[in-house]
Amino acid sequence: MKNWPISFHIATLAVLSGLLVFLLAAIPSKSDANLPVEPESLPLPKLDLSKSAAIGAAQANEMETSQNNWIQKTVTIKRNDALSTALERIGVGASTVYKISQTKNSDLMTNLKVGDKLTVWLDQNSGLQRIVYPKSKTLDHELIRTDTGFRINKVEKSVEIRTKTAYGEIKGAFYPAAERAGLSPKSIMQLAEMLAWDVDLSRELRDGDYFKVIYETRYLNDEYIGDGDILAVQITSDGGKQIHNGFILRDGDEVIGYYDENGNNLKKAFLKAPLDTVRITSRFNPKRLHPIFGKRRPHRGVDYGAPTGTPIKVTGNGQIVYRGWKGGYGKVVKVRHNNTYTTMYAHMSRFGKYKKGQMVKQGQVIGYVGSTGNSTGAHLHYEFHMNGKHVDPLKIKFPAAGPVNAKYKQDFLRRSHFLLGQLDRLDQSTQLAFNFE
Repeated sequence: MKNWPISFHIATLAVLSGLLVFLLAAIPSKSDANLPVEPESLPLPKLDLSKSAAIGAAQANEMETSQNNWIQKTVTIKRNDALSTALERIGVGASTVYKISQTKNSDLMTNLKVGDKLTVWLDQNSGLQRIVYPKSKTLDHELIRTDTGFRINKVEKSVEIRTKTAYGEIKGAFYPAAERAGLSPKSIMQLAEMLAWDVDLSRELRDGDYFKVIYETRYLNDEYIGDGDILAVQITSDGGKQIHNGFILRDGDEVIGYYDENGNNLKKAFLKAPLDTVRITSRFNPKRLHPIFGKRRPHRGVDYGAPTGTPIKVTGNGQIVYRGWKGGYGKVVKVRHNNTYTTMYAHMSRFGKYKKGQMVKQGQVIGYVGSTGNSTGAHLHYEFHMNGKHVDPLKIKFPAAGPVNAKYKQDFLRRSHFLLGQLDRLDQSTQLAFNFE
């Protein structure tokens, strides 16, 4: 080696030095010696994300382009129309309608009424792609073509609930006072039904009595579409001598009933009156002078004056035991409620749809006001019998239905007392601007 050139020795030395540096670098330092060594992993394949995104975008664009090419048509259901005849007018064949009839929930599309409007989408080949059938402002029935056939569903629209208040003072009759307070006809009738067991709105209200209401209003896309439930009400009667409170009890969307602030049911076994809008023309009087015969003859009921044709409601659940002509009483319906109570409704112009022997429920219409028999004008003669004896229906204390169920009571009491506090704050000059939910 001593005869090798100096350049060779230098190169050899450089190689040996590099090898030594490599071996020294492979020895772990003190700081790295205790670290776990991760297993060697295989290199991940590179994804062409731009290509994948392009495919997805292309599919989406293709779908959107396809829908943009659909032809939208409106079909109005005519007299004697069916879905088949309505769709036939726009070129949809019977085979397609047959497939619809075999689809789950097909009745949502086939139970149509005259005047209903269907919005229909067809492709370029007149193939049915979609139908929207508006059942109400808040509900659509929708049919959509899928890869496996048709799908039919209900589509609920999102409704916003807002809470409002109303204050009214009685000046004359209840109904116009409620209208002046801003309540809709729907809410006025709901309020009357809610209070029907506790207050005779025609007889017991005086000028100066007041009512306060907390109720829901419903909006769709910021457009008012009607009132919802009444949440709470307070009304005075008999010139302010009596105060009546009522609060709703709901389980989800189901209304269980209306109760006072202590959980007592507002519903009684009998309504206070058999007519909605009435005036008392003659009271219960065992010594009354008869207006036709001019002699003292007992008046064993209450006469309610009302226009001919005014609906007469049965005041309690029971069975019709008589329906026909009864001497001076004219056309009569008699209802047995149980072994204790019976009611009679006389001088009807005509009967309702319920026959003798049928069961009727409180509030159902059993006839219409008239002037048949010995009568001086259109009115209802209403009698109330207890254990076979005539009693004054205006003075009897009716038994109430059951109180709030124990499983709801704690939450109901908490909520009703909160709402009562809001009612107490409400007067003619107060505006409650916040939501009570």
